[in-house]
Amino acid sequence: MSAIIIQLPSLSPTMEVGTIAEWKVKEGDLIEEGMVIASIATDKSTVDYESLDEGYLRKIVLPEGDEAVVGKVIAVFTEEADEEFEAELDEALAAETAIEEVVEEEDSSEESSAPKAKPAPAAAGPVMASFVPAVDPPKSVAPPIGFVSDKTDVKVSPAAKKLAEKRKINLSAVEPKTTGSRIVMEDIENLPNGYGMNEGQKGSGLVGYVNRAPEPAADVNLSQMRKAITDRMIQASAGVPVFYLTTAVEMDKMLDIRQQLNSMEDTRISINDFIVKAVALSLRQHPEMNAAYQGEYIRQFNDVDISVAVSIPDGLITPIVRSADTKGLAAIGKDVRQLVGKAKSGALSLDEYQGGSFTISNLGMFGAVETFTAILNPPQAAILAVAGTSKQVKLVNGEVKEVSICKLTITCDHRVVDGALAAEFMNTLKNYLETPVKLVL
Repeated sequence: MSAIIIQLPSLSPTMEVGTIAEWKVKEGDLIEEGMVIASIATDKSTVDYESLDEGYLRKIVLPEGDEAVVGKVIAVFTEEADEEFEAELDEALAAETAIEEVVEEEDSSEESSAPKAKPAPAAAGPVMASFVPAVDPPKSVAPPIGFVSDKTDVKVSPAAKKLAEKRKINLSAVEPKTTGSRIVMEDIENLPNGYGMNEGQKGSGLVGYVNRAPEPAADVNLSQMRKAITDRMIQASAGVPVFYLTTAVEMDKMLDIRQQLNSMEDTRISINDFIVKAVALSLRQHPEMNAAYQGEYIRQFNDVDISVAVSIPDGLITPIVRSADTKGLAAIGKDVRQLVGKAKSGALSLDEYQGGSFTISNLGMFGAVETFTAILNPPQAAILAVAGTSKQVKLVNGEVKEVSICKLTITCDHRVVDGALAAEFMNTLKNYLETPVKLVL
């Protein structure tokens, strides 16, 4: 039997590269079909990779911590423990190199054949911009951040003007702190040379952008998840016609019921659990919203599978509460807690984060967030942004009343959803949340 070349598998629909997080076996081990041989970090999570072949692991080609594109050779198996495999491995690696060279050559050819962009013409006249000093001034002299000036009638004493010219200080950027109306020597003496000037603008009298770059704290490489998020957000934003609707929901009745439920033993219900349930029931009433854009057609789903955006150290992931419309609040809460725990530890399976029909992004735990809009989670037709709850005053039957308000904003793909449909959905959702007993029954 010839050697078996093991290649990096695609473990998610969007995976292009992966990293060996851990080899679970070592060279020389006998591998059985279905045995977990490695943990692979994908663009979404870290997944256990089960071998599809049997044999002895003769060589690990891609060590732990190294990244490779899907299809790259990562290991070699043989049927017998002492079989030769080097020639076949060399042949596989040479084929990889040849493919890479062809791709690089094609990319280089495309770049060289692309028309060269003409350089932009030089701007004529003064370039105005928000002022930032080219050199940090002494602490005793605060730079006028945000100061913009094209004044030519600056009041300045002859001595101060002469000193400013000598030091190449931009008088338009100097405040007359001493007198309040006229720049004098004291205003100039404590300023550094070239205050308010670019290196290329010293002595020109122009206020412009700074040439000095700040000292970087650190350069952080993009993780596979952050790269995937970037690609997904570009996909969601480029050429997709979206619209937004916002509604304000009174949360007091829901907060009261939640408090009553949580006073019961072994019960733990969050505001987010109410929202997931309300969204699920609203989607059941408006199935056209429970849909995805598929290019040539719109796919409507039978199941209401709610993706819940979860922040994790590397970025964002959307685990799914399956069939949320059929579950009670306690079951939804249990599912969400388990999924969030798995997401934060990188242990989600593909089925737990692939294939939702609608997404909820909840920033309500950050009280300062009064309203926001969320970017679509393609190919889903809509995503709901849930902001924080705040107290507002309202006139009710002639009496002033304080109410708890939460603003919800939906982002819709206009290729799937029209404004009237989205408005009906939001009205249904608002009704569920303001009549929360319907969510408990």
